[in-house]
Amino acid sequence: MKMRSGSNTRWWVLPTLAVGLAYLLRVPTLDWQSAWLDEVYAIYFVDHPFMDMVRLVVSPENNGPLYYVLLWGWHNLTGLSDFALRYFSTLCSVLTTAALWRLARDWFGRRVATSTAVLFAAAPFAIWFAQEIKMYALHMLLATLATLLLVKALRHNRWFLWLAYGVALNLLVYSHFFGALAVAAQGIAVLLTTWKAWRTLRSYSLTMVLMALFYAPVIRFVLRLLPGFELQDVSKGFMPLSNILREIGAEYVLRLSILYVMHPWRLLAPLAILLVCGLIAAWRRGLKQGVWVTALLLLPVLIFYPISFKIPVFAPKYISAIFPFFILTLALALETLRRWWKPLAYVGFLGMIGVAAWANGRILTQPVLQRSDWRAVATYLQVHADPQDAVVGFADYIHRPIQRYYVGPAQVYRFRGDPYQPEAFYNSLHDAGHSTLWLVLHQDEAMAPGHRLREAANAMYPQITAIYPNNGQIAVYGYSTAWRHPELPAKAVPLVARFDNGLALAGYWVDATRLPPTENSLHPPSNWIHVITYWQVWDAAPPLDFTPFVRMVDAQGGVWGGELPRPPTVLHFDPPERWGPGDFIEMHYDVNLNPVTPPGIYRLIVGLEREGGVPVLLEDGAAAAYLTDIEITER
Repeated sequence: MKMRSGSNTRWWVLPTLAVGLAYLLRVPTLDWQSAWLDEVYAIYFVDHPFMDMVRLVVSPENNGPLYYVLLWGWHNLTGLSDFALRYFSTLCSVLTTAALWRLARDWFGRRVATSTAVLFAAAPFAIWFAQEIKMYALHMLLATLATLLLVKALRHNRWFLWLAYGVALNLLVYSHFFGALAVAAQGIAVLLTTWKAWRTLRSYSLTMVLMALFYAPVIRFVLRLLPGFELQDVSKGFMPLSNILREIGAEYVLRLSILYVMHPWRLLAPLAILLVCGLIAAWRRGLKQGVWVTALLLLPVLIFYPISFKIPVFAPKYISAIFPFFILTLALALETLRRWWKPLAYVGFLGMIGVAAWANGRILTQPVLQRSDWRAVATYLQVHADPQDAVVGFADYIHRPIQRYYVGPAQVYRFRGDPYQPEAFYNSLHDAGHSTLWLVLHQDEAMAPGHRLREAANAMYPQITAIYPNNGQIAVYGYSTAWRHPELPAKAVPLVARFDNGLALAGYWVDATRLPPTENSLHPPSNWIHVITYWQVWDAAPPLDFTPFVRMVDAQGGVWGGELPRPPTVLHFDPPERWGPGDFIEMHYDVNLNPVTPPGIYRLIVGLEREGGVPVLLEDGAAAAYLTDIEITER
């Protein structure tokens, strides 16, 4: 008896530890990344009175109304912070770990169940959507629960189990309409495994007929949508079945599009072998288990494929209902390896965990693999944008994340004009007194292919900076629309440095004087120093035969950072001969640092050069004006 008690305790400790592992891998990094566009839309939906929220989410552009209804209630209890809203998805994912363990145990025993739960707990795909304000973690939970309840209803044929399954089934479809694919796969599995059990089959059929009444709104929606459906998002398109399978494999294992996977066959070939081994193990356990695992893993994809000829909107997350069974199949593959040689199963399990850990680590440390970093955009604008500036996001889906994270003084606008002729909108900002235009672009080509937002701004104004968070997922361009000031701005550090060609440097502003030489988010690999200089004519206005420079130099004069050229500059739009005697002319520079710059103290200097590198000297004979010291820290 004591041995049996100890054994039982051991088997219950393992699933408990797996659920705890799922929690620990999700919660500590829950709000490390800012909300991306779809999450911001979800926040926008639920931050409305209930009926207004329902009207917003029940539209052809939106999917999964159940999630928003539940999130609306959740946010009224917890608030609208990123952590609070994502925690709902985290709970769904942790509960999926427990439900998947129970389903795997009922089919294949505790060893397979524990492997399945641990693999799901560590899976990058599961963790990613457990940390997202979207319906996919809920969708995976409901797919697992619906299958678990259906298996129990088929086994015991009790009315309350059928009722529970019917409720879970409806919730599954209303969590994401592609859940209907999982329901169809379940139905085929039921017919193949219970066609001789007439009473059970009758109960299933009656349940489906009754539950179909709740699908009436969905059926009407689909019938109304299909005849005139036209895909609006040019980023989506028809995918051959082979490409669909490759995308599923890369996303489910690494949470990466196959386009980002180096040597994809090194991933896909072993994965295919493991999945085949897993299916073999399922069939070896029995006909019913083999049918169920095969159906739930493969049929949703095969059912969707012909539909995709009409509605080419595939993404692996849309059929995330199969992901728990993908993980279950991998756990079953370990059983096949165990039959061949027990140490091989341990190696396989550690290999799967190792790949998951490597992929999760990359997601946490490499910005290119992360969600669009709107916090970084907001932080940059809070440092660099002044109260008289205008921040413009193209379309409402961009200005909302800016408004969520940006707390600075500049006014945030949604672009309201013709993206192919944006000059009129830009002129309206200038007429309103804005001195700098911050143009924020993201997925802009999908909304307006070949637009002229940048081209028009480049033709109208000098560009002062550009940053590209997440390797260009977002682009922020700064344009100076009013560079003349009647007096030196308050934030400028006054300076008197007269050059012998008639120009004088009257002041400057530097955004950072202590920084590392590298930067991996806004403009990798080098860090930048943004410098604003303010110029005057102190003698006769010189001809435009010079170019200003800003450099970071060491004590011996060695250059470790230089300005990035962005012609045409303010000087080309407004040459010195047009300047009035009391005008302060603002010019911007990004000083690009050498990423191997050793730690130490450097000098930031400004000067003028003529053709051939000939310096324009200062009154005292120096070749450049000293601004400030820059401390370079460890990387």
